[in-house]
Amino acid sequence: MKKLLIAFITVFSLSAQAQKNTLLDQSFWQNKPDVSLIKAEVEKGNNPSQLNPAGFDPVVMAINAGASNEAITYLLAQPGNDVNKLTHDGRIYLHWAASRGNVEIMDYLISKGSKANQEDNHGMTVLNFAATGGQQNTQVYEICLRNGANLKKDLNHDGANALLLAVANDKDLKLTDYFVSKGLDLKSTDAAGNNVFSYAARSGNINTMKVLLQRGVSANDNAMLMASQGSRRGANTLEVYQYLESLNLKPTVRGKNGENVLHAIVRRPRQNEIIQYFLSKGVDVNQADDEGNTVFMNAAASNRDISVLEMLMPKVKDINQANQKGVTALALAVKGNSPEAVGYLLSKGADVKVTDKNGDNLAAYLVQSYSSGSGEGRPGGPGAKPEDFEAKLKMLQEKGFDVKAPQKNGNTLYHLAVAKNDLSLLKRLESLQIDVNARNKEGLTALHKAAMVAKDDTMLKYLLSIGAKKDIPTSFKETAFDLASENESLAKSQVSVNFLK
Repeated sequence: MKKLLIAFITVFSLSAQAQKNTLLDQSFWQNKPDVSLIKAEVEKGNNPSQLNPAGFDPVVMAINAGASNEAITYLLAQPGNDVNKLTHDGRIYLHWAASRGNVEIMDYLISKGSKANQEDNHGMTVLNFAATGGQQNTQVYEICLRNGANLKKDLNHDGANALLLAVANDKDLKLTDYFVSKGLDLKSTDAAGNNVFSYAARSGNINTMKVLLQRGVSANDNAMLMASQGSRRGANTLEVYQYLESLNLKPTVRGKNGENVLHAIVRRPRQNEIIQYFLSKGVDVNQADDEGNTVFMNAAASNRDISVLEMLMPKVKDINQANQKGVTALALAVKGNSPEAVGYLLSKGADVKVTDKNGDNLAAYLVQSYSSGSGEGRPGGPGAKPEDFEAKLKMLQEKGFDVKAPQKNGNTLYHLAVAKNDLSLLKRLESLQIDVNARNKEGLTALHKAAMVAKDDTMLKYLLSIGAKKDIPTSFKETAFDLASENESLAKSQVSVNFLK
């Protein structure tokens, strides 16, 4: 027995090591490890090319943490780390090296075939990505320009050039002056007509804005909208908005997508004073953007401060107003906000029986909110904790929500949980007594769906344990065994599906 226990502990420890890659732990890189330590971790089985859920790998983490170039080049030499490998937001390593101002690694990557005109998912070339972060080392831009970058042609998806992108983080305008010396116009605008003053407003640097005005750059109302978006460094202060208003810019300005300043501001925490300021200026909380989302919907979707909802609620005309996809504030809160936010909306008359234009009810949004994982490396962190899921579900049921009601396409909560590939969620549904063998409009049961998407056999075996019938055929006369036999993930992992026969 003792030997068996020791063997179990050993296997468990090895399994835990395999699941957690030290090279994807930010704290590992913060300690500036040398090459010998990195090699030791690789020899232990830590994968030097693995991407985390957010698309970051050890090379990117090393570059961003300012690791030694020796360490970075060692990692680049490992299998799976080609210089043109796509990482977070579709960026190659050259993007990250340029952003950090690491010209030595930039030269190395280019010598290995990396392209300086490569765009990421936002249309950012390497040069523009570095400019967005305010990288002051002009050698970075010179390297890019020597290797295919074009300042006038390289624009992001908003039509912004490097000068516009850089100014928010360019306090003394040295970088701006550099780009002007290279041929960019100080009066450049993006596709929506936003100029360099508006881009400067995003960071809220009043001195920079004043200098730009002295240089002949005009201020227009869109600067208010840009300021409301803030920057990576945080939200802007009330002083910034008051300064912009002193220039006769309109607080009630609407953008090309129909948004007003509060659409962005209500998403950020600790903005109550500023929200009240704009409410006093007549900014409309019922204003819908082009996607049909109102200011109130945006707050309900993500702002966990109930006082914000309380501040907006007296001005809301219809709490059940839906956006272009038929999604209401309650559905957005169920998906992305806290149980307290959901409870507040329900107390104000939010309808639990709404469905969106696809015919999905609140159950679909509740399932999307659930997360059993840590959320490590994921933008925005984890989804709703299991206890939050339970709290929201209970509130909805108390208001008459029928958790057993399928979606318009026939999917039950079991179908939705299987599609999410989350076994812990499946287990939490068992007590709701939903028919595990119900078919959707495609003729598929939850077991059929699991057979198609499962990565291993655990979800399939669990469904069988709670009464899923393996002999039910699909509309095309296929059984769960037939579908599982065609599942490439199961075949690749050599998972036997004979238990489904």
